[in-house]
Amino acid sequence: MQKIFIYLSCIMSFFIYMPGIVLANQDPLSREVLELKALIMEMKDDYEARINEMQDKITKLSEQKFIEEEEAELEKELESLFIDKDEQAVSSVLDIQAAPGRFTGGGMFQNLMMDISLIGDSIANVTWPEKSIDTGRAGSPFAENEFADRISLREAEQGIMGVLDPFARADFFFSFEDGGAPTIEEGFVTWLYLPFGLQAKTGIFKTSFGKMNRTHRPEISQIDYPSPIKNFLGEEGQSEPGISISKMLPNPWDIYSELTGEILTPSDEGVKGRDQIYLAHLKNFFAVTDSSSIELGLSFQTRDISDTDDATLTKRNFRQTMEGVDLTYRWDPPGQNLYKSFIWQTEFFASQREAGSFDEAGSTVDVKDINSLGFYTFAEYQLTQRLFAGMRFDYSQFPTNDKDSEWSISPYLTFWQSEFTRLRLEYTHSERNSVTMPVEEGDNSLTLQATFTLGAHRPHPF
Repeated sequence: MQKIFIYLSCIMSFFIYMPGIVLANQDPLSREVLELKALIMEMKDDYEARINEMQDKITKLSEQKFIEEEEAELEKELESLFIDKDEQAVSSVLDIQAAPGRFTGGGMFQNLMMDISLIGDSIANVTWPEKSIDTGRAGSPFAENEFADRISLREAEQGIMGVLDPFARADFFFSFEDGGAPTIEEGFVTWLYLPFGLQAKTGIFKTSFGKMNRTHRPEISQIDYPSPIKNFLGEEGQSEPGISISKMLPNPWDIYSELTGEILTPSDEGVKGRDQIYLAHLKNFFAVTDSSSIELGLSFQTRDISDTDDATLTKRNFRQTMEGVDLTYRWDPPGQNLYKSFIWQTEFFASQREAGSFDEAGSTVDVKDINSLGFYTFAEYQLTQRLFAGMRFDYSQFPTNDKDSEWSISPYLTFWQSEFTRLRLEYTHSERNSVTMPVEEGDNSLTLQATFTLGAHRPHPF
């Protein structure tokens, strides 16, 4: 009986403690199973993420290929459309040429959205010794003091520019001097696509003599034109009616080279129909480095000298010839051209003028040649994004007088509030040397200029 009790106790103990022992032995195994399960789940998530990423790339590549195919088809459609439009434009032009009675604009598309602009140029000036605007120098070749003490809206310029058809555009500029009546400063049509790669302008325009002459006064780098331009070409440069033809010249050096030829009718009083100006200009542009360039221009013009009231200076059948050289260097460092730039520009002028008079028999007497020279040079450096500092020096004789001369020096500071508004402060000291009459002491002037642009104004040629 006692043995049976012992056996029963052992059996019960086994059933009581055996599950704990088994579980205790299974704990390490369970942990390993759980860790393995977690590792498998992590690998599964990573695998699914990689699969999704690859699917996204495949989708994007498919979309990109689809877009490229769409763009290719669109380019083909646009190309065919442009070809059709060009053919229609040519057909319309031919129709207009064939039927002059249709020259009303109704049978051909024209862009009616013209560029209309207004430029205001006002100055406030003080001079010493003090002079009024009416102070003149009787018998002297020197101009009156344009910048006498005054505050004025010196000039308002209105521009109307637009496309006439696919082959021509029109540009008109009206100038209002000191609030006076309007005058046509320029008004011309440009024929863009002529045979042999030619372009032509017809109307009244700034001539191609030199560099600065082609830019209107409110838009040049200083307050006023240099004295050589005013003395050799006119107070506001040379602007004449005529025709201008230009062409790009191919060359083995692969440089930009443009030749311009012009025939002009001078606006001098008493000019006859044959008193034409014949002008040629050659412009060459060189890229020196990625940040710098040089433009070199050569100019030439010749004309018969028209009759004047002063018979001792000029008479019919005398000739005047002028030559010019312009050189412009620009520096615009890549990545910094909004904050740093530099320009140096120089022009040289030379004039040969035949002068004399006629005796009672009609023979020429007192014939002589007047050989005059002039030049200007200026440099301008950009200090900040909006602030520029520069200085200009002028020297000039006169086409009708090579004995007298004048020179001036003009430091200036320009602040661009934006591309539409500008302030400039300029000081000028001028000296005059004359053998024909006594000359007053040198002039000094301090001028504040304010200019603004309203509307779209096409930039002048570079």
